[in-house]
Amino acid sequence: MQKLYSNLISAKGLAVFSGLLFLLNFLSKFLKEICSVRIPVYPSTVLKFLAVALLLIYFVMYLKTKKFARYIYILILLFGIDLIIKSFQEISFDILYSRSYYFFKGIFLFLFFIAIKDLDKKDLEKPIKILFFIGKLNLLLILIGAAFDINLFQSYPHTDRFGYNGIMAEPGISSYFYILLTSIAYVRYRYQNDTYWTTIFMLIATAFLGTKSGYLYIGILIFIHLLYILKKTAYQISFVAVLLTTAILLKDKLIQIAINSFNFGTYLYEKHGLITFITSKRDLLLEDTIGYISENWTVVQYMIGGMDFRKHRVEFEFIDVFLFFGLIGFFVYIIALKKMFLSTKQKVLYVLFLLTVLLISSLSGNLFFSITNSFCFVLVFIYLNKSLTVTKSA
Repeated sequence: MQKLYSNLISAKGLAVFSGLLFLLNFLSKFLKEICSVRIPVYPSTVLKFLAVALLLIYFVMYLKTKKFARYIYILILLFGIDLIIKSFQEISFDILYSRSYYFFKGIFLFLFFIAIKDLDKKDLEKPIKILFFIGKLNLLLILIGAAFDINLFQSYPHTDRFGYNGIMAEPGISSYFYILLTSIAYVRYRYQNDTYWTTIFMLIATAFLGTKSGYLYIGILIFIHLLYILKKTAYQISFVAVLLTTAILLKDKLIQIAINSFNFGTYLYEKHGLITFITSKRDLLLEDTIGYISENWTVVQYMIGGMDFRKHRVEFEFIDVFLFFGLIGFFVYIIALKKMFLSTKQKVLYVLFLLTVLLISSLSGNLFFSITNSFCFVLVFIYLNKSLTVTKSA
């Protein structure tokens, strides 16, 4: 049995899963958008929860004493207590099912990390190559979709909003996918003498997605690269000072440009204000959720969570973690992320990219509770960690 899992959690196994994951995501998108098929379970869902089930069995059988296992135990305990409470309250089966559905999504990140953290960098090269192959192939489909306005390849099908994401199932997946691939490409350009063209291609794809998270990442990467070009600290400080001064002086003009860049921008800004435009109405969801928990939550729920995401989900990722797992689960995620990805001394660029992805997730959500995004996030940052770890002798 252990040999079987070793084969699954291997370079070849991860590469096959990477390809199947995006293939079945696209098949699900095709069924929904083109065939208008509405079924309880789509092909991609079957694959994802088969992966969760296998990882959970692998964890119980062989990994339960590993260093990071305690975080999984804590989350299982919090979820178990919540289920017991809800059972005594005679909560409907639909709510229990919804909670279970998102729980398994929420622990995938930890299960997958424990399963692959000890693999060598060379074992991760193959799935990373598959992701880049998908990324480049999908860029071609994005450009074809933009040239011929193909609805299937749009980020927001059946709307007037600009954006093309090719075979990606949804904008939230395509944004993280290209953000993570661009991070690898740029690191290779900076530290491994790789061509800058891969970074350019990934940035083009990110720009065509039409997502605010993608544009935010592009802005941050340009800023990081300009600091790199300037090199000397005095030049960098001067650049930041000029940039901040310009932003303050041209604040109103810059806001207007940003609003006019989206066809829904003027409506949202005039009706709800700048914060609602920036957060795409998530601030309104947050206000509604705060009102709900103020009226319905007890101290116990503040500690262990219990929110039904079908009714209230803000999509500010760390707020969603709090809503689902409570304050205890929130701190578990913070501590675990630090120990998982920042346990060794790292180059500044790695830390900046990690914090950038977490910042974007804080504003747009859909990272920890998405199996596709969690898979790419863990795979990419373990790979970068092993590529850029600063040894004591360095």
